[in-house]
Amino acid sequence: MLKRTPLRPKKIYTLKRTPLKNKGTGLKRTPLKAKQTQLKRTPLKKQNEQYKKDWEEARKQRLETDGGKCVVCKKKATQVHHIHLRSKRPDLILNQNNLRSLCNKHHFHLGNEKYEEQCLVIARAEGVTVEELLEKAQQPDEGV
Repeated sequence: MLKRTPLRPKKIYTLKRTPLKNKGTGLKRTPLKAKQTQLKRTPLKKQNEQYKKDWEEARKQRLETDGGKCVVCKKKATQVHHIHLRSKRPDLILNQNNLRSLCNKHHFHLGNEKYEEQCLVIARAEGVTVEELLEKAQQPDEGV
């Protein structure tokens, strides 16, 4: 009979910057030290299904409020933008004052990239300053 070998756990690696030949810096795999802690994946929100329903309702309500048109160019809106980043202000995710309807062309920021520019475009379209836009977005919903 064949002898079975025990299964070995995979080595865990971290990426470390090291110089490469003639190409500047690059990434090299190095084993983790015992003292370093590993990041654990956290499960999705337990209330994920309820959140999806609430988000779809808030999104639909915002599109109806803006007449289904982009607040900048008045073309058909396909996106709903959060004035305050969801990662920075999770309490305002479903707040109608924090949402604006935008078309694909005018919803150009992703995460922190071009965030200030995105707010400036929306503020100009609404005829207010960026500070006034951010202040208005923090106000609680009138309908709640």
